[in-house]
Amino acid sequence: MLDWSEINALEIRKKNKMILKIAYDRGVNFELILKRRNRLRLSYGKDSYIVKSGNIRDCNTHPLAISIVKMKDVCSKILRKKGYNALESTVFNKNDLERAWQWARPILPIVLKPVDGNLGRNVFTNINDYEEFSRRFNYIAKNFEDIMVEKYVKGKEYRFTYLNGKIIAVSRRLKANVIGDGQHTVSELVDFKNKKREDNLAHRKINLNNKSRRVLSKTGLTSDSVPAQGQLVYLRETSNISSGGDAIDVTDQINPEIKNHIKNSVNVIKGMFFCGIDVIITEDGQPYIIEINNLPGVLGHEHPWEGKPRKVMEMLVDELFPESIK
Repeated sequence: MLDWSEINALEIRKKNKMILKIAYDRGVNFELILKRRNRLRLSYGKDSYIVKSGNIRDCNTHPLAISIVKMKDVCSKILRKKGYNALESTVFNKNDLERAWQWARPILPIVLKPVDGNLGRNVFTNINDYEEFSRRFNYIAKNFEDIMVEKYVKGKEYRFTYLNGKIIAVSRRLKANVIGDGQHTVSELVDFKNKKREDNLAHRKINLNNKSRRVLSKTGLTSDSVPAQGQLVYLRETSNISSGGDAIDVTDQINPEIKNHIKNSVNVIKGMFFCGIDVIITEDGQPYIIEINNLPGVLGHEHPWEGKPRKVMEMLVDELFPESIK
């Protein structure tokens, strides 16, 4: 068997290598899938799993559970039927603008997003009128067949990570932002923050682009404005880490009753083993489930912008290869 220095020198993506190191230390066998150089196969005894892009692709979640959570509007209906707060939503074809508006109008404000989108791209929030609704709907329709219309709820956004019947980590998610110091421009503050991000594996650098300029303009700012001392300035409409957002560990601060509520809501989807749950908690402490992701990114837990790192990958490997624990 190769030693770790030889493995470390192989051309393996960083996210995959993090999981591989944990597995390697336990004597778990691995194989590079050469036709797919970004994939690994991990095996120990009778257990075998494929790793791609930092995710273990078939980690004991039942295929039916995966199908349900991929149909986000269906999953939301199931959760609501069982008494859990999930955001009301439905899906429309890209040619059904007027029908979609008629559905959305009684529950304004709403969110528009592609059904099969990812990483928070093409998501538009807090839409209140027909003009913006039609503009955003048609924009998404240029690249996607089906569009989800979803009730908008104001509150703080969180990612709960669930593993085999337990909530193992919780992150507060903040939209890409900078904090003013009364001396430097927004652009300079972004440069300072991006410099700090060079050593953080989870957090991407913030890109000042048309999206950020649009968000800034809503508060009367530009990239050349000098925010006041302590002023929080947002640069995106969504809180995804992939677009420059912050993941702040709050695992120990979240109310245990809310953790238990989210855990029980996941248990409604029979056969779910490992997933991420995106949640909004309102000012009065009510949790609303946005969606359940069967392939959750965990680097925000492993390398938070603030707070305690959580060894989610290690806990996952423990559960998948229990006989390898020494």
